Amino acid sequence: SRKLRMMNDGISFGVLPGLPVWIFVLVLMGLVFYAGKMRELWGRVGVGLIVLGGAGNMVSRIMFGGVVDNWNFFDLLYNNGWDYLIFFGLVIYDYSYYFRR
Repeated sequence: SRKLRMMNDGISFGVLPGLPVWIFVLVLMGLVFYAGKMRELWGRVGVGLIVLGGAGNMVSRIMFGGVVDNWNFFDLLYNNGWDYLIFFGLVIYDYSYYFRR
């Protein structure tokens, strides 16, 4: 089995390629501020996972000029472990926002 590495310089799935790093920094700072204002535990957990995944991707973006996507999903999607943290953080946050109220 061959292992493919894709360099992603956009957001998820390569959307909006070439976005400057400072935009990602501002979004992460906004999420951290938002998480500090939340009272719901599961909402904070979800936002925390999103911030952690985003920070990991940002480190890769700063070090390599883009996010290194290591895992190939049926030749359709390429992602990495940080992307899964973001995905599951969104699922947990959505659950806490829409179903736990």
